[in-house]
Amino acid sequence: MHRELGLVDEAMTIPAGLISLEKYRDWAHSRVFPRRGRISWLAGSLEVDMSPEELETHNKVKGCLLVGIHVWLRGRNLGEALGDGAFLVNEEADLATEPDLLFCKYTSIRRGRVRYAERKKGSKRYVEVVGTPDLVVEVVSDSSVTKDTVRLRKLYHRAGVKEYWIVDARGEDIRFRVLRRRPRGYSERRTARGGFVRSDVLGGAFRISRSVNPVGGYSYELEAR
Repeated sequence: MHRELGLVDEAMTIPAGLISLEKYRDWAHSRVFPRRGRISWLAGSLEVDMSPEELETHNKVKGCLLVGIHVWLRGRNLGEALGDGAFLVNEEADLATEPDLLFCKYTSIRRGRVRYAERKKGSKRYVEVVGTPDLVVEVVSDSSVTKDTVRLRKLYHRAGVKEYWIVDARGEDIRFRVLRRRPRGYSERRTARGGFVRSDVLGGAFRISRSVNPVGGYSYELEAR
């Protein structure tokens, strides 16, 4: 097993024998699993990032996307979006991670492509999203560039995810990429006039706008048409 370790908390102990997705899942749902940072299982690689989340270009962007997608879904009966903290597991891709956002169509749930699962049978606590969501979103941070743009791009494709959004708000301009699944990899959709990008999964076109708020920070909005 290969471990990609970011800024690691000195108090965190990685258990011995962590050599499979199933072992990782047991650890992730145990009482000793760290509650701070992001620890993902990426096809035999344990990636640990304990860096604090940047507020202006990461945390606020996640919130904007979740709110914007919820507003878009209202009355459309397409499916449901889950925010940060939803634990995604795909056994075919040997993957377990917490995306910044994911979306599951109701038809995908009905057909068994994806399901909400208990870790302990009979607990009535649904703590995993198992299978293939229709859309996954990652917001890039300084510590996650390679993970989001290379490793997860390959693994989400292997997992069968139809659409992968990558958002990078760290620069002067927001980079919003909508990737569509093709047999050999993802292809990026072109940005239309006005900065809107089409999403086949959600059935609309979207762009992310940013403005300066009254106290000098950023405010974001996911615009849709």
